[in-house]
Amino acid sequence: MSDQAKLSAKLIAGSRVIAKGRRIRDVRRLVATYGGQAAGWSKKSSPPVEIDGEICELHWYEHHGIGRFEIKLKRCGS
Repeated sequence: MSDQAKLSAKLIAGSRVIAKGRRIRDVRRLVATYGGQAAGWSKKSSPPVEIDGEICELHWYEHHGIGRFEIKLKRCGS
């Protein structure tokens, strides 16, 4: 991941929920790995951002009180 592809306060503030709770495909693994209740987990996406000339989004899993995990860069096109 590029150094520019870090979660900033601006990206977090503009994020949207993609899936929540049991609608997250990997929620059982998240609970087993990081803890918390399934209902407390959400999968989020940043607004589109240009990184190294490409339009990308950052995706991650989040649980209030536990934190943000598995941040991934998703290329959307150029």
